Amino acid sequence: MREGERIMQAAGIRTLWVTANPDESLARAILAKLPDVAGTEPSKLKILTGLIDSAKLSLGVPGVVTAEVGVARHGSAAVPASAAEAFKAALVTATDAIVDDGGTGLVIFVDEIQSADRESLRVIAYSWQELSSERPGTPAGIFGAGLPNSPETIAAAVTFSERFDYRPLPALSDDDVALALVAPAQDAGVRWDPAALRLAVQSAGGYPHKVQVIGHECWRAAGWPDPGAMITEETVKAALVDVERQMTELFRARWNSVTRAEREVLHAMAALGGHDVKREDLAAALGKSTVAISGSRARLLRKGIIESSRFGYLSFSVPGFTEYILESEPG
Repeated sequence: MREGERIMQAAGIRTLWVTANPDESLARAILAKLPDVAGTEPSKLKILTGLIDSAKLSLGVPGVVTAEVGVARHGSAAVPASAAEAFKAALVTATDAIVDDGGTGLVIFVDEIQSADRESLRVIAYSWQELSSERPGTPAGIFGAGLPNSPETIAAAVTFSERFDYRPLPALSDDDVALALVAPAQDAGVRWDPAALRLAVQSAGGYPHKVQVIGHECWRAAGWPDPGAMITEETVKAALVDVERQMTELFRARWNSVTRAEREVLHAMAALGGHDVKREDLAAALGKSTVAISGSRARLLRKGIIESSRFGYLSFSVPGFTEYILESEPG
C-alpha cells in the first residue's frame, strides 16, 4: 500500500494512513487525521473541525449506524442523525476543502483492516454507500490491507460487503520474488550473484513477508553494501540463519495463540500436508464430523493462521508452518 500511497501523492491526491487497532475506534482515528490533510483555509478547517466533533459524538452512541443523536453545537446546525451520516459529512467537507486547496482528491489507506472494530466498519461502509449514491463524483476512495480473513471480518459487520472489491494476494511467482529482491538493489547500484538470487528465491517460497525479511537480512549480512558491490551466495546463506530464526519466532507466536482444540486441528492439517487440505479429510483425520470442527476452523480463520485456499479446502497462511509443527510441536 505504501507504493499506492506514493502513486496517489504524485497525482496530487491527499492521503491518510491509519493502522487498525482492536482497542480503538477506526472511524475516530480517521476523523482525527482529516484536518491534517484537508488544507489550510481557516473557514473550511473550522467547519470541518465542528463536523468532526459532531461525528465523534455520534460514534460514541451505542448502535451507531441508526442512533438518533439530535444534539446541536453552539451556533451551528444540528448534528447529523446517525454516525454514518456524520462520518459522511466530515468526508465530504474534507474532500471539498482539499479540492479548494489545490488537491485532486482524498484516499484513505487502512492497514491491518482485520483488526478494525465492527462498529467502525459499519459506519465507514454505510457512509461510503450513501456517498457513492448521493455524490458519485466525489474524488475520494478507501483501500484496506489485511490478513486472509479480512473479507470474513468485514462480512460479519456489513451485510452488503460482497459488493466490495477484494483482491487476494496469492503466493508470488519466482520471477516476482526475484524482481522484488533485485530492483531495489539495482537502484542502489548493487548486484545479485545468480546463484545467490536462486537460493533467496527458493527460500522465500513466494511468501511476501518472508521476501521482505530475506531482502533486509541479506542487505545487513552484506554490510549495508555500497554501489558496485555484489550480494553473494555466502551472504545469503549467512542471512538465512537470521531469516529462519525470525520465521520460527512467528510460528511459535502463532502456535502459542491457539487453544488445545485448535492445536489438534493444526496438527491434523500438518500431517495432511498443510496445503489444500480437504475439510472432509481433516475431519476424518480427527475422527469428527465437519460440523464438530467448524468452531475451531472458524477461529483459526479469524486469527489468520489458516485460510480457505478454495471452496472446501484449507491451507496454512504462511509457508513453512507445516514443517514447524511436525518438527517442533509433536502431538
